[in-house]
Parts: sequence; structure tokens; C-alpha cells
Amino acid sequence: MMILHKFSEMRVHLVPKLSKCVYKGRFEIWPSKEWELESIHSFEVLQMVREHLSAVIGCRGNANVTDTWVTTKIQRLRLCRLYAASILYGYFLKSASLRHFLERVFSISNFNIGGQGQSRLPVSEIFSVESNVIGCVGQMSQENLRFYVMGFDQEMIQMCAKPKSIEAMNLIERHSCALFGDEVTGLLETDDVITTSFASLKRFLLEAVDFGSFLWESENSVSDVYMLDEN
Repeated sequence: MMILHKFSEMRVHLVPKLSKCVYKGRFEIWPSKEWELESIHSFEVLQMVREHLSAVIGCRGNANVTDTWVTTKIQRLRLCRLYAASILYGYFLKSASLRHFLERVFSISNFNIGGQGQSRLPVSEIFSVESNVIGCVGQMSQENLRFYVMGFDQEMIQMCAKPKSIEAMNLIERHSCALFGDEVTGLLETDDVITTSFASLKRFLLEAVDFGSFLWESENSVSDVYMLDEN
């Protein structure tokens, strides 16, 4: 419900069951709500989201309107996998962004405040209202998020991309089944090839990235109150 509420705040409706959006083999989503879906991301994150979309659907981020409405063909199974992968990518970016921010902030504690003779600030004072450390954050030489993430090894990528709770994993699976699965079995309804535009494909996967981002936020909020099962 928290995720649905976040989408409703943007006035964006989640795409319904795919079979309800496909007419005579054509899958289109209108209105695109592209601006709303991109608005939740910082500039750095948005650049990485656009790179992800460009890589998976082959449409340039600066493509003109005519190019984005060019049609392409895609198998339903591949579309399902791209959607799930984009959810995990949104989750990964949220986790990596927080890690990036915290590392920048905590690196300030390595400096002596007010001269060499003074001791370093304790962690508890770094985020205090009175501390001038917070004001220094914006003046720091900041490493670009993209280059920061490129320095991750496989273990770190896995740590940021893997949902921390079984509940979050189950939600991704249930949501994917609701979109692509048969109402009775939950399995993929059909693996036929559908026709869609790059604009609709981008809209669909942008939704998935946002879903992953909201999932990360919701998981952390819920875990503050309830004990979730570790994934």
C-alpha cells in the first residue's frame, strides 16, 4: 500500500495486467507520465536510469518524439525479465545512493575541526544542527555517483541490489505475476511476440525502476516497526 500511495502522489497509475493493455498484438501506454516518473530522482540517479533504459531497449535518451514512437517487437517473456530487472535496478540505485551520501558525509569526520590540536568530531555530532560539518558537505569535492558505482566489486553490487527481506522478494514476484501471469496458475500467460513503441517501453520500465526505488523506501520504513525475514 505504501508503494501504491507513492505512485498516487505522483498521479501515476500502475500499468494493469498486460493482457488488458495489448490490443491486436500492440502494447501501448498513454499518457506516458514520463516527467512524473523521472521527477523522483536526483540528477545523478536520473542519468543512470536513462543509461539503463538506453542499454536495455536501445533507444537513446535524447531521441526526438518521432524516434520514440517508432515501433519494435519484443517477446512477452523478455519484457517480463526486463521489468523485474528494472525493479532491482531501482532498488540498487536507492541503496547505492544512500551509501554514496553516507560515505561522503562520514569522510568529514577524518578532518580536524578548528585546528590540529583538537580531536575529531564524534559520529554523534556530525549530524547535529549546531555542527558546521553539514554545511561543509556541499563544499566537498564530490565523487560522481556513476563513477562511485563503477568501483563496486561483484559482492558490493550484490549487497546493494539484493532485497534485504523475503517480504520484498515476494512482493516483486507477486507484482510480476499480476502483470504477466495467468490468473489461475500465475505462470506467464503466453510468450507471444508483441509490438510496442519505444515510448511505451520506456514508460513501462520507468515505472519498474520507480517501483524498485519505492520498494527500498517502504522496506526500510516497515523494518523500523516490524521484524522482517532476512533474505
